[in-house]
Amino acid sequence: MAAPALEKLERQYEQAKARLQSARARKATQDRKIDARRKIILGGALIEQASRDPDVTRLLKSLIEGLARAQDRKAFDGWSPPAPEADRDIDDVLNGGGGADSAGFRRGDADGAHADDPSRTSDPATAGDLNTAQSVWMEKPS
Repeated sequence: MAAPALEKLERQYEQAKARLQSARARKATQDRKIDARRKIILGGALIEQASRDPDVTRLLKSLIEGLARAQDRKAFDGWSPPAPEADRDIDDVLNGGGGADSAGFRRGDADGAHADDPSRTSDPATAGDLNTAQSVWMEKPS
């Protein structure tokens, strides 16, 4: 009688061992996916930052040149990090490097919230002057 009970326990043990091995494999796969995602996100952030900062561009080039495996270096053949723009337009220089898309500072708005509408500036003096000018203009008889 002991033999069938022993066989049953051994079978249950082997099944539990297989379930454990499968769970470990799933966790390892999930961990690799998360690691790959982190690397992709950080790589993208590094490349994007290199397009704005010459020091980061140099760092990125150095990292690529320092890759130990030839097959890794080969992945970057013919590719170079985006170079920061050397010629910024005068608006960038005057406005602290925000670029043409950075709203606000071109029209006296300190926080950039209403760059496209000068009448909605957050500067109270400018807003009052604009509102007064608009009122006077609107009240003039035609």
